[in-house]
Amino acid sequence: MKYFLTLVLTILLFSCNEKNTHQNDNIEGLWLVKKVNMDNQDLTPIAKWMRFNADSTLSSGNGWLQHTVGSWSVSASNELSLTNTYGIKDNAEPFKVKFLNGKMIWNRVEEGNPIEVVLERTDKLPTSEANKLYGLWKFNSITEDDKDVSETLNPSKNAMLFLRWDNTYELRNYPKGIKYGIFKTHGHRLQLDMVSYSKKPEFQFYNYNLKDTTLVLKSTNSKKEVKLTRIHQFLQ
Repeated sequence: MKYFLTLVLTILLFSCNEKNTHQNDNIEGLWLVKKVNMDNQDLTPIAKWMRFNADSTLSSGNGWLQHTVGSWSVSASNELSLTNTYGIKDNAEPFKVKFLNGKMIWNRVEEGNPIEVVLERTDKLPTSEANKLYGLWKFNSITEDDKDVSETLNPSKNAMLFLRWDNTYELRNYPKGIKYGIFKTHGHRLQLDMVSYSKKPEFQFYNYNLKDTTLVLKSTNSKKEVKLTRIHQFLQ
């Protein structure tokens, strides 16, 4: 009986270890890209994720934005090939894949440069700081060349910036009336670029800092700083 119990426990432990190993070494599921290193340069994108489905299809994106669909396959020698249905053909060699301490690591050479990608399992899509920019913002202060110009640009103290889901923006309650434009965020740093719709487009480039309900924009092409607060209804 003692021998029998020992044998059963051994089989159970082996089965559990085998199951855990299989799960840890299985590419299927949702992964967060934790690091991208090219020739000792850190090129890690913000909130980059990849989802590998059991039917060999894949999807990927950054934050709330999904921008890629395609397919994947792994050879018997653990070489991973990825296909982007609407993208540019990948002419580099497949990635060599290994699993280490719960992470998935890809390695290959692209145009003579060694690439390493480190991914980690996750159970939900990541949220980037750029995702939190969407919505309605009230201007608190505007400074140019270290001088407060709020009274000139926002005399009624009800000017607003509306950043829409379709990457267009509206400037409301400005002295010269409502203004429209488009904006984009950077995939690797906290940068906001804005271009106005007008006969003479105005280009504005900002580094941004977001903390709770406060947004600070610091211009990278002038001495301008804008402080805003999130609101949830339009001001008259």
